[in-house]
Amino acid sequence: KKDKQGKVIPKMADKYRQINKYLEIIDGLLKSTALPKKINIVDMGSGKGYLTFALYDFLRNSRNLDVQITGIELREELVTYCNEVAKKCEYHDLSFVSERIENYDESKIDILIALHACDTATDDAIYKGLLSKSSLIICAPCCHKQLRQSVKGTTQENPILKYGIFKERQFEMVTDTIRALLLEKNQYNTKVFEFISNEHTRKNVMLVGSKASKAPNIEAINTKIANLKKDFGVSEHYLETQLNNIK
Repeated sequence: KKDKQGKVIPKMADKYRQINKYLEIIDGLLKSTALPKKINIVDMGSGKGYLTFALYDFLRNSRNLDVQITGIELREELVTYCNEVAKKCEYHDLSFVSERIENYDESKIDILIALHACDTATDDAIYKGLLSKSSLIICAPCCHKQLRQSVKGTTQENPILKYGIFKERQFEMVTDTIRALLLEKNQYNTKVFEFISNEHTRKNVMLVGSKASKAPNIEAINTKIANLKKDFGVSEHYLETQLNNIK
């Protein structure tokens, strides 16, 4: 949002910076990924659609790519609003649907995006990307509750876990490390990095999986996951359970 002089309204400056950084990251990832001529992108948990609209505009109008983008969002009023805006902007290949991430059925997703999908909704999104053998899976995980809740009531030996705030951060890292390892197990190269500085939001980790050509060492990855779970007294990781249920 800008004022009449074309300057970004101060309270929107953080959002503006975030969007620009996000587009810069996606641009870099696209350049190093083999993609079809028409790229099918699904944004799971698209919310008010700021990033979805920015991405569509950037890929279509700045990069001249043939993209189809679908935003998945549970809140119907946001879906209706975003579809109306897309229509007004004549963004013909941008649409939004009201659906739970785990119920979304799409046979081919080239790029799966899930930014700040809460807790296991991130896992549901990664799961859909893996089922679809997406070329790119881009997540900014949020609200890591599942692992912390699964170890409730068990005594932790690790002194770091004595303090609530450290425990929370530690389990965020364990959750996302297991997610990264599960992506590797499914033949993805993984990267975890900061995408905006801490002054804007603490939920600033991005986890990216890009389809690899080299087959993974399944046994070694299974050992790493098992050791992590053992070290932190974790009985179950939601995404691992989902993937085990495929067989």
